Order: sequence, then structure tokens, then C-alpha cells
Amino acid sequence: MSILISVAGMPCARHTIQLGGKVARLYGEKVTLLHVVGKKEQQAAGKPLLDEAEKLLPGIEVGKQVRRGDPVERILAEIREGDYQLLVIGSYQGIPLVQAIVGSIPLKATRCVPISVLIVRPHEPRLERFLVCTGGLSVADAVIETGARLAGLAGAFVTLLHIASPIPSMYTGLGEIEETLSELLQSDTVVARHLNKGAQTLARYGVTAELALRHGVAADEIIKDAEEGNYDLLVLGASGTAGRLRGALMGSVTRQVLERAPCSVLVVRPCKEQQAR
Repeated sequence: MSILISVAGMPCARHTIQLGGKVARLYGEKVTLLHVVGKKEQQAAGKPLLDEAEKLLPGIEVGKQVRRGDPVERILAEIREGDYQLLVIGSYQGIPLVQAIVGSIPLKATRCVPISVLIVRPHEPRLERFLVCTGGLSVADAVIETGARLAGLAGAFVTLLHIASPIPSMYTGLGEIEETLSELLQSDTVVARHLNKGAQTLARYGVTAELALRHGVAADEIIKDAEEGNYDLLVLGASGTAGRLRGALMGSVTRQVLERAPCSVLVVRPCKEQQAR
């Protein structure tokens, strides 16, 4: 897959470029570096910026584009014009109130673009431990397939996480009410079949993995596991929202995870071939 890396500036984009380059090497794909400026007079500075960024990608075929306009609109236009399957973009820690109202550029891009998005946190670019979330069965097969393939190429360990509905408060403390992972996997249910299929997918890519079952609020449980497990990458699907206003004010599971995750996040959108299965 061809990869588009959004370069906001140096040195803040260093981790974004390095992790994007690591993924590109694993897949054996070329990279396009995109820098978006707001004013015409800023365009001249874009070329040396991207030349500096290219030095972080030795051995990779690199294209470079400097565009003027709104960052998300220009990213979307570049994706429409090119043959990209992954956008790599750095996380942005803005003013909390502003970010809550209008959203950060990575959040906006994740909502708008039709391809998978890798949001990179400013940490050492490692791909050794993955947390792959299975929630949302309509896209979960693609999430597991994508996570398994990348983990197989990187030699990474994977935890395949499924979040079940919270146990009603009236049953709290009754251990026998809470379904265990082994009981779930042995049941003839949609979820059990899905998790067993996920385990087979991971095995097919030669990935060392474990399955984990949690009960609770999806976003909270995902973040808790991500923090406690010291993961390098969190992989999940692009959960939908019922309208722009609801998505902006209430937020989907995906949005909450993106805002709170302690590590880089890969938001998977199924490719046409996966959607057709």
C-alpha cells in the first residue's frame, strides 16, 4: 500500500516520519510526504522542510508535496488524487476547550478520510506490542486482519481484546455471573466464533498472541488495558456516529480512544477487497 505521511513541521514530526517509515519498510511500499501551509509565502519553506524529513527515510522511495489551504481538506484532496491506503499523522495536543469543540486535525482527518489512519504519539517508534480491539463486529474482521498482518511483519506480540457489556450493578460481586474467556470461547455464539476466527487469523500470520475479555465501558476498558500493558500500538476500527453534532459533542468510542490513548493508534477502515468479503 502507498503511504501518505502528513508532516506538520520539524522536529515535532520526527516520530511521525520514523514510525511511518518503519511501516512502509515492513510493507515494502513507497511514501509521499505532504506539508500543508496556510499562506502562499510559507510555501517556499516547505521544500527544505520535506528534504529534511526525507533524510529520516533512507532506502524508501519518497515523493514530496507542499500544498496550501486547510490541512484536512488538502490531506483529503491528496488522498482522492493518489492511490493511498494509509495516512500517517502526528497527534496534536491542543487547548482542551478548543479541541472539544472543533476537534484536532488528526481527529478531523480520521472522521473524513476514506482510508486507514495511523495517529502517532511522540514516543520512540517501536512496533513490538500491539493491542488489537475486536469491538464492532461489522469491521472487526478487517481490524484483526490488518493488525495480524502488521504484527506478523514486525514480529510483534498481540493482545486481542474483546469488551463485553458491563455487568448490571445488582449482580456486582457475584463472580459466577461474570462470563470467563474460556466459557465464552466454548460457547456457540457469534462472539465466540468471531474470537476463535481472530485467533486463527493471528496464527496464520505467525503472531504470538493472547486473548483478553473485559466487562465494562468500551473506551474506558481499552484505555485501561493500553496503559497497563505498555503497548506500542493500539489497533481498532472506525466506529460511526449518528450525525455530525452527536459525533462532535458526545464522541464515539474511536474518538474517545484517540483523545486518551497513551500510545500510537491505528484506525482501520476496510479496503474494498475486505468490504466485499
